[in-house]
Amino acid sequence: MDLEQREISAETITPYFEKYFGHKPTVISASPGRVNLIGEHTDYNNGFVLPMALNNINVIAVAPSPTGKHRWIGALEDEMIEIDPAEVTKPGEPFWSNYVRGVICMLARRGIKVPAVDMLIDSNVPRGGGLSSSAAFEVSACTALAALCGADVSPTERALIGQATEHEFVNVPCGIMDQFISANGKKDHALMLDCKDLSYRLIPMTDPNVSVLVIDSAVKHSLADGGYAARRKNCEDACAILGVPSLREATLDMLEAKKAELGDLCYRRARHVIGENARVANFAAALQAGDWSAAGIAMRSSHASLRDDFEVSCAEVDTLVSLADTIPSASSVYGARMTGGGFGGCIVALVKSSDVEQVAKEMLEGYRDALGIETTYLVTRPGDGARVLYQA
Repeated sequence: MDLEQREISAETITPYFEKYFGHKPTVISASPGRVNLIGEHTDYNNGFVLPMALNNINVIAVAPSPTGKHRWIGALEDEMIEIDPAEVTKPGEPFWSNYVRGVICMLARRGIKVPAVDMLIDSNVPRGGGLSSSAAFEVSACTALAALCGADVSPTERALIGQATEHEFVNVPCGIMDQFISANGKKDHALMLDCKDLSYRLIPMTDPNVSVLVIDSAVKHSLADGGYAARRKNCEDACAILGVPSLREATLDMLEAKKAELGDLCYRRARHVIGENARVANFAAALQAGDWSAAGIAMRSSHASLRDDFEVSCAEVDTLVSLADTIPSASSVYGARMTGGGFGGCIVALVKSSDVEQVAKEMLEGYRDALGIETTYLVTRPGDGARVLYQA
């Protein structure tokens, strides 16, 4: 019933590593996926975001390869890939290997030479659901390989390496949020990040009476298919017309003054980003005050803006968000919104802990009745960021 509840750890991955490679791993790392509570499509506009790390993780085991070639495989895969170290300097096949190729190249640019390695990858972060499975992969790979090389790479630097991997090897012009929270998350805390200077503050989420509910729309998305890049280009065009380096510096007054010149599309894209930055601040203040109703209002407003102005939602996701206001237990839901880059994926809701399982049941039943789609959910708390689980 739950999203990817298969347990993974150093203990579960080691037997697979020994089975595939015939020797023990030297380093085992873990990095979490994330759910963004609020602040969508603001990160690449130098704005504010407020994600939290999940307890769902990507786990990677590595050791020097005795063959002189990279040998990489997923724990549940049957086919191992072999790559000559000289061939990891550029993107290649299979596509998923680019997440590791990029990390190796970004480490090399920092003077850290990764030897040929045997690598086993496992994950219980749902793929294509807007929970940053790719960022978890990149940051986990960087954490494992840096440890293997005895290199001191800070959490923020690991995030930047993951972002550069997306840009140059995966062709997704993402912001820094996903990798940053995967690297810097802390148990029982959300993280408010200023994407302009990467300063952040941890916001406690320790109230046992409120739970985070994540529901998968079962619509898989890919940010590499152009929709994400198109939105980013809209924002860049708006900046050029407004005469600002990023939408972080824009105001609603500036936007209204240039409305005709911007045109409807760029105007609405920019209006979302400017408004979303304000909603992140309001949400953070609500969390710190324990005002869950105010937090819910910000979430609902965020979803409406993502749906109408930024146009990154979809009918299935909108149905789930609407159900949060119409199910019999709706009074137990403080607020809900889409989360992630959009075009499918998951929604996130703040729900009274005493009723969260009933809310999830009613949401899933309502979704099935409305659209005929069976789906899954996750009740979660903020988890820890990237770490080394084992080192020989």
